[in-house]
Amino acid sequence: MRLGRGTSLRALGAAALLLAALGATRPATAEDLETLKARAQSVADEVTNLEHRLEDLNVERARLDADITEANKSIAHLQIEIEAAEAAYRAASERFVERAIEAYKAGGSSTRVALLLSARDLDDFFMLAQATSHQAELDAASVHELMDARDEATRLQGSVDARKQRLLSASTQAETVAGEIAGTLERRREALSRLTEEIERLEEELRRRARAATSAFPGARRPTGEPDRELLEKLTGAGPSLRIPDGFIGTGVIFEGLASWYGPGFEGNSTANGDKFDSRLYTAASKELPLGTWLHIRHEGKGVVVLVNDRGPYVEPRILDLSKAAAEALGMIGKGVGWVEAQIIVRA
Repeated sequence: MRLGRGTSLRALGAAALLLAALGATRPATAEDLETLKARAQSVADEVTNLEHRLEDLNVERARLDADITEANKSIAHLQIEIEAAEAAYRAASERFVERAIEAYKAGGSSTRVALLLSARDLDDFFMLAQATSHQAELDAASVHELMDARDEATRLQGSVDARKQRLLSASTQAETVAGEIAGTLERRREALSRLTEEIERLEEELRRRARAATSAFPGARRPTGEPDRELLEKLTGAGPSLRIPDGFIGTGVIFEGLASWYGPGFEGNSTANGDKFDSRLYTAASKELPLGTWLHIRHEGKGVVVLVNDRGPYVEPRILDLSKAAAEALGMIGKGVGWVEAQIIVRA
């Protein structure tokens, strides 16, 4: 399978132009961030495709190497058969010549001996001897049988060697393609890393500007007053807890990865399930988990129970975006991201 190079290169080129524009002309906006995230996702998808292709090639190379090893064993075995057949053939030929000469000498026929000695080669000798001796005919049949066995072993060895050469050619081609894919994969990973770093920088810039706006303008959105009562009831049981608290049961479904947190600038926004976002409450965003999923999350000796009610994060390879309260419970404020272990839990 050959990947569409044009699409990914266009994505990288557009991302590069966007990065240059951001650095040269104006502050970043949320739209810029979403555009970069889309570019990063495109490159991440290509990286995944390349990784799968490289894995398939490595499996194919291993199979070819195993076939080549078997071919080498067959060639060595056939070589032994050829050498044994050659030795038997030579011995039978010598016996045939010795017996034929002795038989005709004993018979006293100088004419017959002279006839045998006039043979131009061994085949002529066999033919002349067979014409005058039944025993020589039997000996000649044995010689020809051994000669046929030797020739058949030689033919088989040539066939196996030809197959081995085809396998070697296929293995070399697979190795070349794998090397090209590995090089392309490395470059795509580097591009994805640069895009991820820029996304993190833009996210931090947007957070910083949101915090500045909240401080500068009293009317800016920020958590004020009491949290929504209905949402508080929905979140009963959520909060800091090193272990799974009473009222919940662990499912044993555990996953790990990088988590980030969000808060400033999102206060009062509607989450994916319709709740109003409140950074003081224990919630989380996930791209894949069903909305309404409960999680027990651990990080560096701390734990928290949260409810998934939003979608995100859209920066690979992050798996969760936590509310500020959840991040504080895990000691992640000031870190930006942290490695977490999460278990899906259900109400008892």
